[in-house]
Order: sequence, then structure tokens, then C-alpha cells
Amino acid sequence: MSTPALTRDEVIERILAAFRRFGYEGSSLSRLSDATGLGRSSLYHYFPNGKEDMASAAMAAVGAWVTHNVLPTLAGEGLPAVRAQQFAAKLAEFYANGMTPCLTDVFTIGEAGALFQQHLGSRMRNLMALLAALAEDAGIDKVDAAIRAENAVIAIQGSLVVSRALGSNGPFMRMVENFPNILLGAPA
Repeated sequence: MSTPALTRDEVIERILAAFRRFGYEGSSLSRLSDATGLGRSSLYHYFPNGKEDMASAAMAAVGAWVTHNVLPTLAGEGLPAVRAQQFAAKLAEFYANGMTPCLTDVFTIGEAGALFQQHLGSRMRNLMALLAALAEDAGIDKVDAAIRAENAVIAIQGSLVVSRALGSNGPFMRMVENFPNILLGAPA
């Protein structure tokens, strides 16, 4: 019995899950083939430049989801503290309450770091700029807002790493709960 054909988006979703689980270097073509149920030739049909194309597609899918589901909460209407909490809640949804690694973490080491660091750094700077703008909306001066935004991103990424290391989403969920205070609370 043959398996139903996957859409490109479904293939990318499975590839993303493999990269999150095994990292870039640990996601061999064999593992990516197993994850998608596609043979190597089919993978190359979707992604002519191999694993690098697959990783780029995974990052693009993450970027699209974040752009449509997470970032609008930062620039939306309402009180800055409410928008900060909505942003954190969307992060919790995306990272399965802290149990799913971030591609920024797994794509900034080893071979992937050389390939994707510039792109990921640009994304990180854009996120920090949006968080700083939210802090400025709350009346925080520009310099302190930029520091708070950087500290907020450190809290997000750090809580994901610590949660994964401990095998518990507690650190990430505490960050989600405290995110408005992390960004907008006491001086950075």
C-alpha cells in the first residue's frame, strides 16, 4: 500500500522537526529521509541543493509562522504589558511550552553556524528592535529599551536551553509568565 503524497509544506514541517530534534549536523540525509518518508532522490527533487536547502526552507517556515502569528502582537493595539504577554503566549505555543528547541540554538553551532549565523543574527536583531519599540511604547527611554530587548531575547533563548537540559519546561514557562516584567519591569 503506497503512502499518500506529501505537500511541500508537510515535507518541510517534518524536516523542521528533525532539525529541532537532531540539530543540523545530526540530521543526516538518511534521518531526513526517514522523517519525511521520502527517498533521497525525492528530497533532492524538493531541495536541489540538499540539506542546506532543507535547512533554509525550515528557517523560512519558522520565519513565516512567527511573522504571521507572533510579531503582530508586538505591533498591535493595546497596552504594552498585554502585548508583551500575548507575545510570550505565542512563543509558548510555538515552542510547545518550552519542550521544542529553537532553530537559532541548533543552527548557530558547527557547520550550520558558518552557513546561517548571518541570517539568524539579522532575525535576532529584528526581533530585538521590535521588542525595544514595545518597551519604548511603555515609556522606557530608547537606550534602556534596547538593553531590555536584548535581555528579553536572552531570557527566551536561555530558558529554552535550560528547559531542554533539565528535561522540564518549568524554566521556559516561568519566563513566559514573567515576560512583561522581563521587558517592561524594573530597570535593566
